Amino acid sequence: MDIRTGYADSNGISMYYEDMGELDNPVIFLVCGMSVQLIHWPNEFCRLLVKEGYRVIRFDNREAGLTSRSDVKAMPPVVKSFIRYNLGKKVHAEYDLDTLVTDAVGLLDALSIKKAHWVGFSMGGMICQLAAAKHQQRFLSLTSIMSTTNERKLPGPRLGVLLALIKPPKNRTEKAIVAVTVNVLNKLQSPKYRVHQDVLEAHTIKANARARRPMAAPMHQMAILATGGFSHRLHTITAPTLVIHGDSDPLVRVEGGRHSARSIPGASLKIIPGMGHDFPPGLIGEITGLITTHVGKVETVA
Repeated sequence: MDIRTGYADSNGISMYYEDMGELDNPVIFLVCGMSVQLIHWPNEFCRLLVKEGYRVIRFDNREAGLTSRSDVKAMPPVVKSFIRYNLGKKVHAEYDLDTLVTDAVGLLDALSIKKAHWVGFSMGGMICQLAAAKHQQRFLSLTSIMSTTNERKLPGPRLGVLLALIKPPKNRTEKAIVAVTVNVLNKLQSPKYRVHQDVLEAHTIKANARARRPMAAPMHQMAILATGGFSHRLHTITAPTLVIHGDSDPLVRVEGGRHSARSIPGASLKIIPGMGHDFPPGLIGEITGLITTHVGKVETVA
């Protein structure tokens, strides 16, 4: 599969993207989750979408991967802000999710793409939902995967996942850094579709070699907290919407996906048994099929 790569100026930053498939095909625009890089959209997933006749674009959000990082040097007060958020108080950050929405729309502008099928997972699903509410004219369809409306009333992550996320490495060696990440990935795995730890380690080493951005997670966490709940904004969405969520997601609980589907007019909801907060090889075919069926209906109507 040929991949066109490049950088595009958007919203004051330089965004790295990868572009696959025929240029004249309908665009599926993939938006990443918190702190992760575009390679977290599995290659096989992208290949299947291209095979189905779509042009697929994936990119690194600001802070992550090869896209511009902020000038912030000091670690933001994530724990204190998390407590403030849960107490119903306003959280202040360098930027919120609306900034990431503007980044994404600017990338489409740079690539001269007027409309696309937006697909986002986790934080990327939040970005897609907010973008669909604000930029209806840029959407052919919306697919939100393992995401949420970010409302305080919804169940939070399981305690073990939270503790794993904030646990620092034992030291600064590569082995210790990889071990911490693999521990998190193990916690997020789909219980029905688990992969071996060696696979998780290899993926982590590959991601770190491409670009290790330790500030990405805290900066994105702050953006999510600063945005707060946004279900009240979703009633303006007109794009045909599919919400996909696993019933075993320990990070963004299934109630988050259910609430997104209830908040978006006409949205369809698909709950996948045994799916956690990841894209295991055993589910790539099913998830790809759900997306292509959804966007295919839109293309048929159009």
